[in-house]
Amino acid sequence: PEPRSGVCRQLAPGSLGRARCQRGCLQARDLSGHTPPPPMADRGRVGSLVCSCKSAAQKEWRKAHEAHRQRITQVQPASDMTAPSTMGMVHFRTNLKRERLLEDRYMEIDRENQHLLKKMSEAMKKPNPYILKPDTDKPASLNRNARKADLTRITHENQRMLKAIQSTKPVYDAKKWEEGFQKSAVLLKSVCAYPVITRMPRTASSPSVLMTIEPEGAGATGGSASFAAAEQEDNKHVLKEGMRIGEKYFLLEFTTDGRALTISAYDGDSQTTLELVVKEKKHRQLYRELNGDYSLMAARIRVDGDRLMVD
Repeated sequence: PEPRSGVCRQLAPGSLGRARCQRGCLQARDLSGHTPPPPMADRGRVGSLVCSCKSAAQKEWRKAHEAHRQRITQVQPASDMTAPSTMGMVHFRTNLKRERLLEDRYMEIDRENQHLLKKMSEAMKKPNPYILKPDTDKPASLNRNARKADLTRITHENQRMLKAIQSTKPVYDAKKWEEGFQKSAVLLKSVCAYPVITRMPRTASSPSVLMTIEPEGAGATGGSASFAAAEQEDNKHVLKEGMRIGEKYFLLEFTTDGRALTISAYDGDSQTTLELVVKEKKHRQLYRELNGDYSLMAARIRVDGDRLMVD
C-alpha cells in the first residue's frame, strides 16, 4: 500500500471538494481538478523529516539553540534608554532654589543668635536684683557678746563631761562574770548524774514559747490570743529526757511555739548537738497521729550520720 503521506490518485469520478477514494482515504480537491498535498502527519516532531538519526537531530537542535542564545545576547533595544544630553545642563545638576532657601535660613539663624547673645551680655552687666545688700546702718546683733559667752561655756562643759566619762572605770567586770560562769559549769557537771547542757551551739534560732496547737482555720481573735500567750512564756519545753538512739546516749529537748517544732539531741561524749526543725504542717500531722504524746514522737527519732531524722 502507498504511505498515508503520499497523494492518493484513486478518487471517485465526478467528486468535488473533499472526497474519499476507493480505499477509504479522505482527500481534498479544488474545483480546477488539482489535488493539494495532504497535511504533514508528524509535524510536532521538529526535525524528524530532516535528520536521519536521533544523535544528528540532537546535534542540530543544540546548534540552533546556541545560535538563538547568541542572537539574544546581540539584540539591540528598539527604544533609546540612555540619559538625554540635556541632563548635563547646569540647572539640572545644581538646585539653585534650594541653595537660596538654605542660605536664607542660615542667615535667619545667625541673626537670632546675635540677638540672643546681645540680650545675655546686657543681662550679665546688670546687677542681680535677688541679692540683698546688707544694711550697714543697723547693728548686726544686740546680744552678740552674750550668745558668744553662752556658747563658750557650753563647749567647756561638754568637754569636761566627756573627759569624766572617759576616765571613769566601769563598776561591772564582764571578764569576772565569764570566769564565774565557767567555774559554776565545772561544779555543776561534777555533781550531776546525767550530762548537763550549759551552752548549746545552735545553727538556727530556737522557738521562744510553747502554745497549744490551734486549728488550721483559726480566726484573727485566736491569733491575737496566741500572740499574747507567746509574749508571757519564754522557751517552754514539751519534752526533755535522756534516750539511747542507736549506740549513743542523747539528751533530747523538744521546744515549740505552737507552730514549728525544734528537736535538739545533745551527745555528752563528743560534746556535740544535733538539731532538727519540724515545719508546722509536719508537726500538726505527727501531733494528730500520736494524740499529742511527744514521748512517742521521740521514739521515732533516728540518727543518720550527723543529721536527725523523724520516721
